[in-house]
Amino acid sequence: MKNILIYSDTLASFAYGAYHPYKPERARQFKELAARYGLLYEANQEILEPKPLDEELLYLFHDRDYIDLLKASERGAPTVEMLEAGLGSPDNPIIPGMYEFALLAAGGTLLGAQLLDEDAARFVFNPSGGFHHAGRAHAEGFCYINDIGVTIEHLIRRGRRVAYIDIDVHHGNGVQDAFYDSDRVLTISIHESGVSLYPWSGFENEIGEGAGRGYNVNVPLLPETDDHAYWYAFESVVPPLVTHFAPDIVFAEIGGDLHRDDPLANLNITTEVWCRAVGAINALAPRIMALGGGGYNPHKTAALWALAWAIFCGLTPSDSYAGIVGGMMYGPEAQAGSLHDEPSAAESCALKPARHAHDVVRHIRETVFPLHGIAA
Repeated sequence: MKNILIYSDTLASFAYGAYHPYKPERARQFKELAARYGLLYEANQEILEPKPLDEELLYLFHDRDYIDLLKASERGAPTVEMLEAGLGSPDNPIIPGMYEFALLAAGGTLLGAQLLDEDAARFVFNPSGGFHHAGRAHAEGFCYINDIGVTIEHLIRRGRRVAYIDIDVHHGNGVQDAFYDSDRVLTISIHESGVSLYPWSGFENEIGEGAGRGYNVNVPLLPETDDHAYWYAFESVVPPLVTHFAPDIVFAEIGGDLHRDDPLANLNITTEVWCRAVGAINALAPRIMALGGGGYNPHKTAALWALAWAIFCGLTPSDSYAGIVGGMMYGPEAQAGSLHDEPSAAESCALKPARHAHDVVRHIRETVFPLHGIAA
């Protein structure tokens, strides 16, 4: 079974603006790091160029009036209707080519899911995908088109069961809203609490409604949550629910912004627990569609994605260029030769975030687990 990277120089070259925090070039940095560390070009790997999503497929998820506004926004000054739909805001600026960019990124996600559904691959990674904040009728959080919502809706209409695991530091609100009343999608988002971070949602009492009650799970964590508390929360919630749900395909939003070096978030997570979480997802899932999502320290995000790619592909990174003059460098040269964080002195666990993580896990065990027949 193949491991496939969906990659496009066109996507990696797109720019939201010099001062915008979202940098699509992270995908190119990841690809170069993966090559540097001997993680590409294995016999069972393939790099595929995406094609733009067929516009008609957008309407599986998005309202037609919103897509019309999105297309029209590039042709003139913003209107009140566009601004009400989130277009032309600082987060979602109107940029020439943004609609084509969004269609191409979404096409990559759909392509990957189709390959998985056809048993042509076991693992696919689209670093330029994962726009989990876009709503049916609005843009938000740097996201214009929700490639995840479109693709999952396509799969469940084909009778597939899908689990969505979101370890991006921001709550996956667009995906939650899309499938809040469905029992065909198990949505789990582990993120910094909406008390302190956009999109100000994703609390543990948001567990779905109607047929979807118990199929929407949120694990909100306090600022300064460290590796110990994060891993306790992840291990306690994700494996038992996903195993019981038995999905056909797992979508994994692996945003690099949960790392302690990210400038837009406040968790204290290192590469050690990142690798544990990715390894757990890999062990749980028969077929995996991984998506880049967030990450606003481009160098660290590229390194985290390279580590994830290595884990999903069963490889060990090895830097052949460390110490060689002219070798590629991302971030401080002190980290050359390793994608992992430097060893640091052991720190005491932050008590308040640790207690909060335990409280959230207890709430999920008491309210969600019984709905699935899982012992608390």
